[in-house]
Amino acid sequence: MSTLTKIFVVLMVIFSIAFTMTTISFVANTTGWKSLAEDYQQELKVVETHMRSLSAAHAAEKTAWLDSRNAKNDRITELESVQASQLAEIAELQDTVAGLKAEKGDAEGLARRLSNQLQVAQTGWKEAGDELDKIEKRSMQLERRNLDLNERVNEQTAQIVVLVQKQHLLEQQINILRDESSKVAGGGSRSATPEAISSTSMVGVRPATKSASVTPIRGRILEVQGSLATISVGSADGVREGMVFVIYRGRDYIADLEVSDVEPGLAAGRIMRAKTMPRTSDMVMDEPALGYAN
Repeated sequence: MSTLTKIFVVLMVIFSIAFTMTTISFVANTTGWKSLAEDYQQELKVVETHMRSLSAAHAAEKTAWLDSRNAKNDRITELESVQASQLAEIAELQDTVAGLKAEKGDAEGLARRLSNQLQVAQTGWKEAGDELDKIEKRSMQLERRNLDLNERVNEQTAQIVVLVQKQHLLEQQINILRDESSKVAGGGSRSATPEAISSTSMVGVRPATKSASVTPIRGRILEVQGSLATISVGSADGVREGMVFVIYRGRDYIADLEVSDVEPGLAAGRIMRAKTMPRTSDMVMDEPALGYAN
């Protein structure tokens, strides 16, 4: 501080003291300074009491405010913790969403590829279906033709069986005629007439069935149990008890079947002279009314 400033301060202090003394003197002269001092003391006490009340109220308010601030700080801390937790959940959900979006993109790509493959497969299926329809139509045609051929084969087989039986019968008749001719030639007494030959040639010959039908009766083996078999034709087809049926498979002779039980739609009988065991679906046909030798 400079000297001038110090001088100025000292002067101000002196002037202040002088002014204060003058003022006190003036006040003392004008009124009683003692009563004034007492009034000031009373007012000072009132002010101090009021100040203490205000200070207590202010302290209570400050304490309440501090408690409120602490509670709010605690609440803020709690909310900040909740916010941090929510932010973590949001980040996790964002990661999950990003993963799902990536999976969605992969799934959409896969769906597009599968759709393209499906279109290609559908085109192939359609072509395969068309080809299958053609094959089925061709197969049906071949089946119909096969059935026709089977029918013709069965008819031819039946005719062959009949012809074979006729041939066997004729061979037997020829052998009988040869034997009769030998006997007649050895006797030398008389020559055999055609009537005698015809009559003697049938000696020892019996019909193949008790009653042979003009039109052959054809059917199939339905069931075989030991030496018994059931066929698919019955009395409604002209089958009678005692009739003999030839069992054949393709062109092969299998056995004979003598009917012992007849019903309208089927018949059963005993298997005889079997070359091999008959089985289901083998064909049967009644023997023609020509007879054979014992």
